[in-house]
Amino acid sequence: MSEAVATGEPVVVAAAPGGADHRVVLPLTVRGKVLGTLALRLPAAGRPAQAELPFLRDVADRAALALENARLYEQQRDVAETLQRSLLADVLPTDRRFAIETHYRTATQGLQVGGDWYDAFLITGDKLAIVVGDVVGRGIEAASTMGQLRSAIRALAATELGPARLLERLDRFVDRLPSAHMATVAYAEIVLSTGEMVYSCAGHMPPLLHPPGADPQLLWGGRSAPLGSRVGRTARVEDTLPLPAGARLLLYTDGLIERRDRLLDEGFALLSDALGQRRDAPLAELVTQLADALVGTERRDDVCLLCLRFGAEPRLERVIPADATQIAALRKDLRGWLGAHDVDEDTGHAVVLACSEAVANAIEHGYRDDPAGVVVINAVRTTDGVQLRVSDRGSWRPERADVARGRGLFMIRQLMDDVTVETDGGTTITMRLRTKQEKVA
Repeated sequence: MSEAVATGEPVVVAAAPGGADHRVVLPLTVRGKVLGTLALRLPAAGRPAQAELPFLRDVADRAALALENARLYEQQRDVAETLQRSLLADVLPTDRRFAIETHYRTATQGLQVGGDWYDAFLITGDKLAIVVGDVVGRGIEAASTMGQLRSAIRALAATELGPARLLERLDRFVDRLPSAHMATVAYAEIVLSTGEMVYSCAGHMPPLLHPPGADPQLLWGGRSAPLGSRVGRTARVEDTLPLPAGARLLLYTDGLIERRDRLLDEGFALLSDALGQRRDAPLAELVTQLADALVGTERRDDVCLLCLRFGAEPRLERVIPADATQIAALRKDLRGWLGAHDVDEDTGHAVVLACSEAVANAIEHGYRDDPAGVVVINAVRTTDGVQLRVSDRGSWRPERADVARGRGLFMIRQLMDDVTVETDGGTTITMRLRTKQEKVA
C-alpha cells in the first residue's frame, strides 16, 4: 500500500501459499497528487494480466475524481454556511419591553446553503427594527449577497425613512448588485413606547401576528414585488397597526411552509394552527417547535424564523411538557415577564428559583410514570408582589416522594413568603412573595 502511494503505480500483491487471494492496490490520484489507495481482492487463480491493469487504473482514477469532487463540494458548503452564519445577527438586542428568539437550519439535500437570513437591531432607544429575507440562489454568492443586503438595511434604517422608503432606497442598491435581484424581504419597525408597528414586505411571506387571547392572523398589508423586480407592484408601500402587550409576531422564510405537493394556502393554515396550538409555549422553545412541526426531518430548503414578543402579558400562562430540558426556556420567559412588570432583581431571582424547583418536582415525581404529562405555570403581579402557581395532574406519592419533594418544598418555603400545596387529582403549589420595595415599606 505504501509502495503504491510512493510510486503512484499499481502494486500487485500475490496470494500467500494455500490461503489469501491476490490483491491489486491502486493509487487514487487527482491532479498528480495521491489521495489514498483502492485495494481490490481477486481470486487466487485470477492474478491480473498486465493488459488489465490500465482498466483497473481507470477505475481508480474515476473513483479518485468522484471523491475529490465530493470533498470540494463539501468544503464549499462548509465555507458558505460558515459565511452565512457569521453574517447573521449573533447578538440580538435585549430590552424588558420585548423579547426575540430565532431559529435557522440548512437544508439536508444538496451541498450548498441558501440565502435565508434574519436581523434585529435598535434604530433608536425607542424604535426596534426586525427583518427576515431570502436571496435567490445558493452557495457562497448567495451568502455574500445576504450579508450586503443586511448591511445596507442597517445603514438605511439609521436615516429613519420608514419601511416603504427604505425599500425604495434598497431597490437602487440592488440595481448595482445583480445577485440580489428578486430577493425578498419582510421588514418592520416597532415604536416600543406605544406598540405601533409599521411594516413592508417586498415579495416575502406575510408576517404572522398572534395577539393574546385571539387566533393568529396573517398580515397581508404593505405588499409589493421582490427587490429589483420589473413586474408586479413595484411601488413600495407600508402598513401600520398596533401591537398589543403580549403579542407574538413571526417572520419566516418560504422553506417553512412551501411544499410541491400542497397549495400555499394550506401551508399558511398549517402554520397558523401550529402557532395557535402553542400559545402557552415558552418563546425560546416556540420557534424550534414550529420548525419541527412544519418541516420535521424532511428539509428540502433552508428555514429561517424570527419571533418577537412585544411587551408582557398581564399574567404569565405557560404549559410545558414533563421534560426537564424545557425548564430553561420557562425561566427565560419568567425573567422577562418579571422585569417587564418592574419586579426588583432579588424578588425576581427568588421567584424564578422557586418556580424551577416546583416544576422540577412535578416532572421528576408527579410524572415519573407519565412522560406525556404537562405542567401548567401561572404568574400574576399583585399590588404588593408576585403570586405564582405550578400545577400538574400527576400522582402525589408521600411514601416515595417525601425526601426529594421535602427538600424542594423546604427551599421554596425559604424563598417565598407564603406557600400552599393542594393534592386533589394532582398537585398545585401556590406561592406568594412580596417585592423588596414592599418589604422595606
